[in-house]
Amino acid sequence: MLEAFFDAFFERVEQQSSTAWVLAWKDSVVPKVEWPDVFLGPDNQKLRQFLFMVMGSQVSFVMGIVFPLSTHEPASFEFLKRFSAAAPFKMSAKHFMVGVTAKNGKFAWRKPDTNILAKLEEYVG
Repeated sequence: MLEAFFDAFFERVEQQSSTAWVLAWKDSVVPKVEWPDVFLGPDNQKLRQFLFMVMGSQVSFVMGIVFPLSTHEPASFEFLKRFSAAAPFKMSAKHFMVGVTAKNGKFAWRKPDTNILAKLEEYVG
């Protein structure tokens, strides 16, 4: 099941051990990829990757997982619904953060506003 999940959504960048992989999104599965500028460029490629580990029956994205999705496009939430249904772990809307670029150009993570949180709860659980 884990292999099928990997193959459906991710490119395996590196296997660090028999239970840990560095993964990146397959561009073909994510609708309308929207990486903020802070994630772009060859120097920031590592920011678009994430460490996935299996520890017994538990799975973990050690530093979290970044979904390069629009908070306004319905296709983004449909994608999250499909991803959540296929995932070998339970997802919760309360653990999501939204990346925002402030007027001064600085990037920051924020809790979702009420509207986005309601959509996440509807599509992810």
